[in-house]
Amino acid sequence: MLLSNLDLLATAPGGVARLRELILTLAVQGKLVPQDPADEPASVLLQKTRAEKDRLIAEGKIRRDKPLAEIAEGEKPFEVPEGWEWTSLATIGVINPRNDAPDETLASFVQMSSIPVEFSAAHVSEPRPWKDIKSGFTQFAEGDVGVAKITPCFENGKSTVFQNLSNGIGAGTTELHIVRPLGGIERRYVLLFLKTPAFLKDGEAVMTGSAGQKRLPRSYFEGKPFPLPPLPEQSRIVTRVEELMRLCDALEAKGQLEAAQHAQLVSTLLGTLTASATP
Repeated sequence: MLLSNLDLLATAPGGVARLRELILTLAVQGKLVPQDPADEPASVLLQKTRAEKDRLIAEGKIRRDKPLAEIAEGEKPFEVPEGWEWTSLATIGVINPRNDAPDETLASFVQMSSIPVEFSAAHVSEPRPWKDIKSGFTQFAEGDVGVAKITPCFENGKSTVFQNLSNGIGAGTTELHIVRPLGGIERRYVLLFLKTPAFLKDGEAVMTGSAGQKRLPRSYFEGKPFPLPPLPEQSRIVTRVEELMRLCDALEAKGQLEAAQHAQLVSTLLGTLTASATP
């Protein structure tokens, strides 16, 4: 039903944007691709991430954070498929990690304007000596996932997986929260979670500060309930999302040439899809 109605969605004002939101929502609810009972469950993946974090702490590479409270049943926004687990970014990764590199190392610098809103877009960076950017900026490394924490960049969905960094390290705008996923967790699955409407809407409601300078608290970023699928399913979800986003790109180009019509029907269709109990 989703694919057969994409052309219809593209003809409505804002239809493709709403479709992108729906795709991300279905993805993190386990409704975008079928589950495979042969997949190793996410509970085993959680054990691996804990073991890796304990090793890094023992080696003195990261500090032990204050443990977060268990996610209560009432805090879980929806039921996840069998084999999935509710967890948090602080549990499956390192929050705001630091880099250790010689001052003369060439690194990548990323400005807020270079961080994309689109899921499939890549950030832009420029090379700079590490000594020039290691202080006064947010640090990150290859494969880390970052999200803007200041208004309106957060609400607009600015977030990215840091890739192709000079010597694998970088720094940039101070207005970022960073997570370094452990255990081989698919970085782009974490990214699509950060771009879901629910994450952005709930985050907007808890931002603190004065108008024009509101920021997302670290506590929300690291503790928001995170639906973790088995590792193979994470890859299938990301592949499917990327396919659908490419289709959305094509439909958006077509939709801009169409008259504004079918808006009411599209709204009903999206509501039906969102309420669907099956993929």
